This record gives sequence, C-alpha cells and structure tokens, in this order.
Amino acid sequence: MNDYIKVPTTREVWAVMRASHGDKLRVFSSFSDPDGTFQGGPGERGVMETGYGLEGTDFPILWARSDWDIAADGKRDNESHKYWLCVARRQE
Repeated sequence: MNDYIKVPTTREVWAVMRASHGDKLRVFSSFSDPDGTFQGGPGERGVMETGYGLEGTDFPILWARSDWDIAADGKRDNESHKYWLCVARRQE
C-alpha cells in the first residue's frame, strides 16, 4: 500500500498506544500462518502480522509482527516481535 510508510518503534510505544487507545482501534489487515504452511511452506517458521487503525480512517496507525521457529512438539521457539507506527505519505 502506498498511502503510508511503516516506521519501526518499540514494544513500549506499542503497549502505551494499545493501552491508551485500544477501545478505538480496529483491525485493518491481518495475516496468520501459525503452522508455517501457507502456500505449501515447510512448516518450520510461523508468523502473525496485524495492522490496527482508528475507525473511519484510511490507513492503519500501528502494525505488529511476530515470527517464531516451530519446534518438533509444536511449541514456539526463538519468538521475536516487531512493531511499527504507520505514517501517511505526502501527496504530491
């Protein structure tokens, strides 16, 4: 999507935004592949990704992604999380 860019942020900024505005945030986009088999993948790495925005707006304001290795017992190993603020692009 070309209407906004994602700017990396911290877990702390993400947590404060969710705590302060969580009742107003709506899911804009979500992708889940907890088994790592989307489009025939090998099932070794899981991912979940979600963008949140305010109702009635045209793009998200927060984005998060979690990735992990899928252990033999199905548990998540080496889980990592990334967070972004979404900022509108200048219209030229």
